[in-house]
Amino acid sequence: MDPFIVPISGNVKHRITLDPTVWIFDNRKIHLENFFQETSSAEGVKEERADIGPRRWQTNQIRTKKEASIEGSYGMKLAPFIDNAAPLASATTLVAVTSAGEEITAPLETGKSWIAGFSSEGMALKENGPIHIYFADGTNQHSPLTHVVELRVE
Repeated sequence: MDPFIVPISGNVKHRITLDPTVWIFDNRKIHLENFFQETSSAEGVKEERADIGPRRWQTNQIRTKKEASIEGSYGMKLAPFIDNAAPLASATTLVAVTSAGEEITAPLETGKSWIAGFSSEGMALKENGPIHIYFADGTNQHSPLTHVVELRVE
């Protein structure tokens, strides 16, 4: 089996596999540093002037954003993938399994809120991946669960 493929298996209608190496191109990816720093307030939002044609600073800003989209640390919300696997009515728990056999469990709804980290500073998680698990509340932001190789619904 490909070392970067993560199966979602167990008490599901459809066993699916995740390939985190292609998520960098997915528009649903989350910039991890920003995700954990965001607030629900709208203060600080600036209105941009509607100009016709890009200015030099706008072109540089676009280039900088494009480079950052490749060089940042990113994750994906697990909910859509868990939902696509279609957990059976009896499913109550999500288990993240590491390559060392460690298992972290959570109620299914909590597990669906987890973020699967797939890159760090623009690099795939080859050493301690293929994915890291971050809790949506940020409690493990600086020490995610690493070496996650399987997600199992029970």
